[in-house]
Parts: sequence; structure tokens; C-alpha cells
Amino acid sequence: MASQIPEAGAVNEEIVRELQEWWREAAERTGSDLSSFDPNSPLDERIAWALKQGLEIGTVYSRYSSKRQHSTPDQVRTCVQHAAQKGIYCPPEYACADEAQRGYRTRREGLDRMLAILKNRCATVLLVFKASRLYRQAFKGYQLIQQEVVEEGLRAISVTQGIDTADTKAWRMLFQVHGIVDDMVIEATADHVRAGLRGLFAHGYTVGALPVGYHRKELPNAPLTNRGLARTVPETDPEAAEMIREHFRLIRDGMPIRKAWRKWVADGGSADPRSTKGYMSSRAYRRMLSRISYTGRFEFGRRRNEYSTKRDYSRQIEQPDSEVDAFLCEELRIVDDELFFAVQRRLAELKRGPRGPKKNRKLHLWDLVTDLFWCPRCNERYYVAGAGGHGMQCKNGDLCPCKSAVRREEAVHAICAKLCELIHRDVEMVEAIICHARELDARGDDQLREEMAALDRKVGSLSQKISDLYELAGQGSDDDRKEVMTRIRSAQAERATARHELSRLQAALAKTTATITPHAVREILEEFTTLLERAASGKLGDKAVYKATAVFRALVGGRVWVYVEQRKGRKRTNVRGVFRPHLIHAVKEAVDQIDRNDPLGEEVSVWLRKPPRLDAIAERVHLLTDVDGLSYRDVAKRLRQEGHNVNSGNVWYSYRRWYEMQGIPVPERRYNNGHRRKSA
Repeated sequence: MASQIPEAGAVNEEIVRELQEWWREAAERTGSDLSSFDPNSPLDERIAWALKQGLEIGTVYSRYSSKRQHSTPDQVRTCVQHAAQKGIYCPPEYACADEAQRGYRTRREGLDRMLAILKNRCATVLLVFKASRLYRQAFKGYQLIQQEVVEEGLRAISVTQGIDTADTKAWRMLFQVHGIVDDMVIEATADHVRAGLRGLFAHGYTVGALPVGYHRKELPNAPLTNRGLARTVPETDPEAAEMIREHFRLIRDGMPIRKAWRKWVADGGSADPRSTKGYMSSRAYRRMLSRISYTGRFEFGRRRNEYSTKRDYSRQIEQPDSEVDAFLCEELRIVDDELFFAVQRRLAELKRGPRGPKKNRKLHLWDLVTDLFWCPRCNERYYVAGAGGHGMQCKNGDLCPCKSAVRREEAVHAICAKLCELIHRDVEMVEAIICHARELDARGDDQLREEMAALDRKVGSLSQKISDLYELAGQGSDDDRKEVMTRIRSAQAERATARHELSRLQAALAKTTATITPHAVREILEEFTTLLERAASGKLGDKAVYKATAVFRALVGGRVWVYVEQRKGRKRTNVRGVFRPHLIHAVKEAVDQIDRNDPLGEEVSVWLRKPPRLDAIAERVHLLTDVDGLSYRDVAKRLRQEGHNVNSGNVWYSYRRWYEMQGIPVPERRYNNGHRRKSA
């Protein structure tokens, strides 16, 4: 089960080293016997020890939202110490954290890891510093605890709020009360912060990030900030201001926004300092053209973030003029009013109306595998693009050095055809490798059976021991009865651990003893072929298309590199997809026998777009000329027999195109490829 827990979202190594010591110190203060506890032993042994001692297994989750906060150690320490007092063991491997992550986000690595630990029953108790660490919205935190913890028979504890789902009568009321209080505190804090920022704005100080075209100017005599930094005021950046005026004029005079944006990036125009790309995106450029601050009018409070429970994200809502503070400063003006409003009229003309509701359409294979295509130059994946979403292109779009939009349906159809060809060609090889590997794996079954027999005997003896202890449970003094019950719980925990290990070995044996015959391999490959052919033609339903998607992903190894070749003097580009087929791994995965050391196939190249006629036969010309040693005339004759209408001049050109596409120089060859002319 531990292999199903994602690694992303775990706490850092420093906390891992300290967590064990925090728990041990707190456990010693409670009088627990830790003489047999070895903190350096493997995870399975530590969990077995904890269960034998009658302890529960817990997982800790922590989160903070701001990059300037570093409260993970404090949250984890508090939770671990509380767990020790409650008889809960928290392994460092089960501590999860999300650092600098906002609470409204539903996709968080630490949160996903914690849920995986609970789902796999690796831990039965969830500990958090506060319930708001799960979600900023109280109702979402309540929903998570109710559905993923309580209804699954698990336990959750909010340490500092005194909420414990073991108290079935009170935990719901406590959770709701604390949720209301947290919401009220957040609203009050936001009002205080907003009022303070309004006061700073009224004095002309810099509040928040400055748009492109301005930089900060320090005021030496002004009071320092709360962080001890100098107060600043906005100041115009002359170089950036000149570029902004130039682009406002270009847009006013009719230059397309997309073209103007590319010019901005090519000329090295400034980007927002918060940008992670290092250059201004097309959306940021579009927003720059709408900034009223370039007329010298600065506003505070025009937009306010509001969380939408229906859409599950925060959005900016424009506020009325009564809620907006503004001041006009001619020294900060970059463009005049006439130019600014002329650009706004142009933007309004280009603005499209509201989009209608999306129509439900049938899912196809190419709709689900777009993320498998990657640009090797930018190391970025492809995204849906083009009219109607029929194409795909690199994430960097117009800034990609080998930009080209590829039809998704055509590309997926070409790869499916190539995979079917490889399956038909290599079916005997796949059969031989898999069946031979199964024979080798079966040789270790005898040792596995011996371990299972030993565990079975252990379970039997423990069951007998528990029965004998129950007969003594009601006899003797109170201390004797307590000691007997302690021994019963210890034996029950040891028996549960042995049964769990026995079940694991039985599952492992079932996988190794399950015979996979050449006939079974052939049936799996035939099913792959049928799925791919039907998926490429769009004949699969919504359920079957997901199965075809899994097969497609497994066969291409999760990634297809898209190589775009821009030919000199031609507008249309050649596009090839390159991947390594994972036939053996895909077949083993289909029978639930995964081996990461399976051999991969040789690199395969596929045309993702129909190439020019002479480029399409370049590979065949290369084989006939360099491998078979035919002359250009003989190659042309052979190709005409195969249905290609070519002559020796076409062969000469196609031969050179093959080397050009490989990026290697054309070798020097003797006249007529070393063959004597018939007339000689």
C-alpha cells in the first residue's frame, strides 16, 4: 500500500529528523514504555511495534498560505505532541505539508498525499493544527472530514480547537462554531488591512505591485514599513514609458494586438516582476493597454477578490465608484487622454461578445491525449489550439522557435496506425520475452509459500493464545484483570499485523502463479489493436474511449516529442512525432504485473502531418540507396513498381532530403552509385 502514496507533498528532511524526537519526548512524559522502540528501524517494523503497544497510527497535515510564513515545524510539533498524549503514533513518513498554498485551492500535493494515506488505511487518525488548515471555507473542511474520515470509519482531530470526531455528539457543533468564528476573524482582519492600505494610498505611498512603466522611489524621511523597509512612491521609468507610448500608437493605427505583443517581446519589453515566465504574456499585454494609470489616474479598491462557491475559485469583482479612492498626478502620466481613449475604442471594437454555453459533444481519443505531446525545443507540453479546438500547439505559442499548429485527430490517427503496425510486427518477440520472464519469476514461489506457512501457523497460535487469555479475563484482582486485557490487546494487534502480511503475500503469490501463455499475450495485443483502430476512427463510446486512452498512454510511454522542421522558402512545415514504444510494459500492466525494468523498443518516428511526396519516400530511398546499394535509376524503377510516380531526379532530391532531415551531411557517392552504365 505504501507504494500507492505519492512522494510529493511530504515534509522536508529537517522536520522528518526532528518529528521522531518530538513524539518520543512527549510519549515519555506520558509514562509510555519506549524501551523496545527503535526510531531507525524500517516503517513496517515501527508500525508493527506501535500496534503491538495498542497505539493508533496517525498522519499529520499542515499548511500555510503566505511565502513569508514558515509555520510547518510549529504545526507539526504541536500535532505530534498531542498525538503522543492520546496514544497515537505518527511516523515521519506520514507527515504531509503544503507550503505557500492558499486554502481555497482544491488541488494540493500535501492534501492529496494525506487523502491517499487515509484511503489506503496506512493511518487511521488525521491530525491538523486547525480545521482551517484543510480548507479556508469551513463547509468544505466539514465535507472532507465527514466523507473521507468519519464515513470511512476513521478519526480526525483538530488539536488547538479541541475537535475530535471520536466524540460523535459534539464534534459537528464545535466544527461549525469554529468555522463561523474563523470566517468572522478573516473578514475583520481584511477590513483592517484594507483601511490601512487606503491610508497609505492617500499619502501617495506605493501600495502593492506597480504596473510596467513605473518603478519605486525611496523616501528617506518617511516612516518605515512594518518589515523595516523604506517607504516608496511611484516614479515613471523613462525607457519603459517610451515603449508604452509607441505601442499605444501602433494599436491606435491598426496594428493587430497579437503582432504588437510579439514585437514587445522581441524588443525586450519589460514584464511584470511577478511573472514566472520572464517575459510579458499576451494576456498581460492586453491588460497593459487598458490601464488607466498611464493617464496619471491611480485608483485603489476598483476590484475586490470574492470567492465563488459555485465555481470553486476566487474572482475579481469590479466595485462601484463610491468604494474607489483615486488621485490624479500629471507627473506620472505616460499617455495623453486622447491616445488612451482611442486605444480603448479600438479594444472595444475587437472585443467579442459573451460566449454561449458549451455544447456536449462526443469524446474522442484525441481529446484525452493532447497532454502526451511535447515540444523538445521548449520542453513544454502541447495545448488545444485553433478554430474549434481541432489543433494543438506548444504552450509558448507564438514565442516557440518551431511554432506550428498540428491537427490533433490527424496526429493521433498516425500514431495509432504506427502502434498497430509495431504490434503486428513484434507480437512473437513480445510473447517470447514475457513468457520467459514469467518462468523466471515462478522460481521464487517456493520461498513465498514457506513464509506464508509460517505466518499461518503464527496466526493460529495467536488465536489460541487469545482464547486462553479470555478464559482468564474475569479472574484475579483488578490489576490481574487489567494485565490480562493488556495482553489480549497486544496479541490481537500482533495477529492483525500477521494477517495483513499474510494477505499481502497471498496477493503477491497469486500474481506470480497466474500463468500468462503466448495465446493470452496474443489476445491482449489483438485487443490493443482493435481499441486503437476503433478509437482512431472515432467509433468508441465514452466508456471505451477511456480504456483506449490508457492503452495509448502505456504504449507510447506517456510522451511523444513533436519535431517541427521549417523548410527554406516554404510556409508549410514538416511535423514528426518521436517516441519509444512500451509494448512489453503495456502487456504486463494489462495483467497487473508491472516491472519498471522492462526493455523498451527502438525510437520510432511518425509523420504527424502528411509530408510532401518526396519527403515521404525519403526513408525508402535511403534504404534502397545506402543499404541495398542501388543506383538512382534502379531506385526510381523499384519505387515505380511500388506505386510511386518518380524519376531518377526525384530520387536524387529525396536522397538528400533524408540526410537534411536527420541533420547530417550528405556523403560523397561515386557516379551512378558505383554501377556501370549499360551503354558503357
